[in-house]
Formats: sequence, C-alpha cells, structure tokens
Amino acid sequence: MSDQQRAEDHVEWLCTDCWVRLPRTEQDKMRENGTEMALTEGKTAHKRALHLDRAAAYLFFEKEHPIQHVIHRMKYADEPELGFWMGRQAVLDWRDETFFDDLDVIIPMPLHPRRMRERGYNQSEYIARGISEITGVPVDTTHVTRIRHTPKQAKQDGEGRKTNVAGAFAINHPEQLYHKRIMVVDDLITTGETMKACLSAMKPFRGATISVFALCKAK
Repeated sequence: MSDQQRAEDHVEWLCTDCWVRLPRTEQDKMRENGTEMALTEGKTAHKRALHLDRAAAYLFFEKEHPIQHVIHRMKYADEPELGFWMGRQAVLDWRDETFFDDLDVIIPMPLHPRRMRERGYNQSEYIARGISEITGVPVDTTHVTRIRHTPKQAKQDGEGRKTNVAGAFAINHPEQLYHKRIMVVDDLITTGETMKACLSAMKPFRGATISVFALCKAK
C-alpha cells in the first residue's frame, strides 16, 4: 500500500467536524507573520543572515484542541501517514497562493539517527513527501543531517533551547545546492530555535533562497 493510500485511510479518523475546526493560520497570504517573526524577530538583518525568503505555518497548535491529538498520533502513535495527508491538504488549501511555487527541492527537518531508530520514521519527512506528491518537487534527505542527539526542546527553558540545538546540524556536499530554491519542512515550530539552528547550518548553500513550512506553529 502506498503512502497516499495509507494516508487516505485517515480521512475517516479525522472527522468532518475536527477537520473544519482545525485552526488554520492563513499565513500563506501574509508576510511577516507569526512564524516568520519567530525566526527573524522582525529584523531584516536576521532574515538576510538566514537566507530566508518567507516562512509560514498551516495550522496553529493549541493544547486541548483536536490539533494536539493529530500531532500526537502523527509523532508518537505510529501514524506518520497522517502527516503525508496533512502535507497534501496544505498544498491543496493554499493552491491559490504562490507559497509552494518555483521550488527546486524540499528538505525535511532531520532527526538524529538515534531518535530515528526509536521512532522508526521522521514525521517531517512524511509531511514533506505529502507536499511533494502534489507539487512534484523532490524531497532530499541527504544534504542536511542531524549530528547531535539533543534532549527534547519542550523540556528546555528559553536560553536552554538555543544552546541545546547549537551545532546539531551538518551539511553535506553544499555545492550541489548552490543557488537552489529550498523549502525546509517541520512538523511544529514553537520558539523557532531548532529551525534557526538548521537554517544557520545551511549557510554553505551559497546563493540559495530558503523558505520554511511548518505544519503547525505554537501560539
């Protein structure tokens, strides 16, 4: 059974009422939205330093809301195909905007090999492959890797989140992605420190233009 077929099986699980009530951000229509601000603090210099063109999240993450259940099942209940389906739905919902246009490659936020073995899959890769299935943009999992196994960010305080992910990412063969239009995909952005560390590591991709898509952004 393909990822798409398995993902479509989850449509019945995500009831119509839950689907309608998902907290959509409409950030595909906004520049300087909450996701972009979390990464740049609204400063042009920070945005330029990260080679960031734009960033947006599809949904807001709220506790005690159906979206919390969606994320939990996708990450911890061995249902990554739900991420594939949600990635597809984001593209379909945003089809009238240009957010997914003119990309060369999609890079999912990498997991450290140890966490990959523990979980058995990378949920961000499933989201990325759902986006790829609609857009036709290839997914790349080789050029950005996670080389430090770090404690979970949710257990860190503000400054601890930054130091926790410092030096956590490595770049392989950057010359292959010079001047490419790259989208980095993650499941959930909270403070944005993990994504900022990833983007900082991607500076060797000379001339690249980078955008960020998150399935969810914490309010």
